Amino acid sequence: MTGTLALVLLVFPAVGAPAPAGVAADTETVKFVQYFVSIPTSELKAEWIEHFLAVDPETLPKKLRRPYKAKRLELYTLKQLSDSRKKGLLVKTADDCSIPKEAKSQDIALLQWVGYQEIFEDEEQYLIDKTQCSQKQQMCEFTLQIIIEKKPGSKFVKKRYFMHGKDPLMALVSERRAIGEHRNTNFFGIGAFPSCLQ
Repeated sequence: MTGTLALVLLVFPAVGAPAPAGVAADTETVKFVQYFVSIPTSELKAEWIEHFLAVDPETLPKKLRRPYKAKRLELYTLKQLSDSRKKGLLVKTADDCSIPKEAKSQDIALLQWVGYQEIFEDEEQYLIDKTQCSQKQQMCEFTLQIIIEKKPGSKFVKKRYFMHGKDPLMALVSERRAIGEHRNTNFFGIGAFPSCLQ
């Protein structure tokens, strides 16, 4: 057990229930969250995660809300990545699947903070062509995030695409980029990759 985690267990042997919405978190919860966000995710104890995720970020001090949201997004993303790996290469999902909203964010800086990388429209189309997974299926089963940007007073809408760096589909993105860089050479591809059953 790391020194930091041991200190958490010593200071917070039994953290109470999170504060209700609209009520400021108590001192013990604030200290718990401060310690929790400072611990590398790989060293977290599973029994602390449920309590952490139950905290309403709006009850925390303002300076702690963003680190809390980043850690929460990271945890949900890791769960989504784990779930997708368990399903193997053939993913059975409907196009009306439920997107795990806890693992999504419209905050680009926050996404990048926890390991998301921007991909581009041609790369996203390449993913659709190679995997037969629609954009929605990629958002359900993988980590695709679509950010809609619209300037105030303008009708122009821009879509930006993000995917976590550890997503298995990022290998296909790398393949697409390699093809773009070496148009006049033979490129043999990455072999097996996930695909959606239709």
